Amino acid sequence: MLIAVNEVTDPRIDVFLGLRDKSLRQRREAPGGDLAGIFIAEGDIVIERAIAAGYKLRSVLVDAKRTRPFPEQFDDVDVFAAGEQLLEHIAGYHSYRGALGCFYRKEVNTLDDLLNDASIKSLVLVEGINNPTNLGTILRCAAGLGIEAMLLSPNSIDPLSRRCCRVSMGEGFAIPYAWLTDMTMDIGAIKEAGIEVLAMTPRSDATDIDTLNYARADRVAVMLGAEGPGLTETALSMATRLVRIPMSGAADSLNVGNAAAVAFYALGQARKL
Repeated sequence: MLIAVNEVTDPRIDVFLGLRDKSLRQRREAPGGDLAGIFIAEGDIVIERAIAAGYKLRSVLVDAKRTRPFPEQFDDVDVFAAGEQLLEHIAGYHSYRGALGCFYRKEVNTLDDLLNDASIKSLVLVEGINNPTNLGTILRCAAGLGIEAMLLSPNSIDPLSRRCCRVSMGEGFAIPYAWLTDMTMDIGAIKEAGIEVLAMTPRSDATDIDTLNYARADRVAVMLGAEGPGLTETALSMATRLVRIPMSGAADSLNVGNAAAVAFYALGQARKL
């Protein structure tokens, strides 16, 4: 049903408010925060991929001038149509991609859920990655390069944050994820489950990533740290092995999203040996 809205105070669109206010957005997107049971997906493609991954659509906000046909998934929910000024206030006109979808979140996996799933062979573990662009890039690389699950430290950003979903183009919706609670205990549990933990670091004493060699049945987790500081000493000390990407010239490392792509590809190649 298409419903015209003309005021930002209209309570029917309150779930879309605050998308441009960083503090409000973070409060809403934080686990356990306001409206923690929902998330916002931006753009038809991202919305369709969320639906395909099993997320239930709650409502949609579109440009009242839109002429493009609506995806059939919009048929069973309220579709609110707003003018340019209202959309600018809510989302920012230049970053708006034709539709904003409000979704109900699914129950999040536990660490044990993923560790006990023997079909999951390749994982990524992120520590302290709170930049949505970086995490979105990691998710998109993970989806395209054979990573089957994601584990997040408590201080990492929500993988369902609006910008993270947009950067990943919704590719990350199909990747199950779980939140860790204690890095030392949880990495210990990961290793006890028979998963080798590779800590990505530029340290010169680390193993070159192109020397890795695994059987297809081996379970491996690639651990990535935040842009700048990298992995903490605690995380490095808990890893099974330190791994580096050989660099040339004066550069000592790559952006964490680029490093993720190289690491995931290398892990896939290592399984073919």
